[in-house]
Amino acid sequence: MSESSEKTTKAIWYQPPPVHFDSAWPRWTKYLVCLILLAIAFPFDKTVGLWALGNPIVFKSDINLEMIMLMQWGQWTCSILIIIAVALLDKQGKTRAIALGVGCLTAVALCYLLKGLCGRARPWLLHAGVYGFFGPAYGFLHGAAYQSFPSAHTSGAFALAAGLAWFYPNGRALFYGLALDTAFQRVIRHDHYPSDVVAGAALAVTAVRSALLWKWPGRLIAALPPVWQDWIFTANQ
Repeated sequence: MSESSEKTTKAIWYQPPPVHFDSAWPRWTKYLVCLILLAIAFPFDKTVGLWALGNPIVFKSDINLEMIMLMQWGQWTCSILIIIAVALLDKQGKTRAIALGVGCLTAVALCYLLKGLCGRARPWLLHAGVYGFFGPAYGFLHGAAYQSFPSAHTSGAFALAAGLAWFYPNGRALFYGLALDTAFQRVIRHDHYPSDVVAGAALAVTAVRSALLWKWPGRLIAALPPVWQDWIFTANQ
């Protein structure tokens, strides 16, 4: 292990959060905002779901393909490619790529656990008169049709956005804008209710920021063999 790497790993690697517009807000106020948004969304879920089913928005030709591509922001292929790009292009890319991966995986794992526990029926089942939360027996055993809450697409999108905004705050409007587009499309394509996407977004941002604040990526790196740590902490040229 090199002398420089030895010095670096004495303290667990950590990059503090950037100054965002919400930096001065106490954490409880952010949770309160999320709860208020959920409380507002729930009463309108069924109405919005029925409207989306009865008024499908059709994007024609290449526009539809472009919209589908944008909706995949934060999904597996997109996230992996972006994390690889960060690892290759940023001087601190390898540590940041690991941090992005840890944050995104944490958010997605929590999202799928909640999906199974809640067992909420998808909006497309409204045609059959099915609406509501049916619990783990449906969420874990009946597949995607009963895994509406929270939205995994939205969680993935906001997880990637939150991680990128942590390391590249100048681009946060773009990152979160793409995440909002994903959430919007999940509703208008009658795959999710409004409260599903609100919950998915809140869960993802909370999970990613918490993982980074609690230094999970740094703890993971510190647990790796010294030769791997040397490689990770070697700056890209």
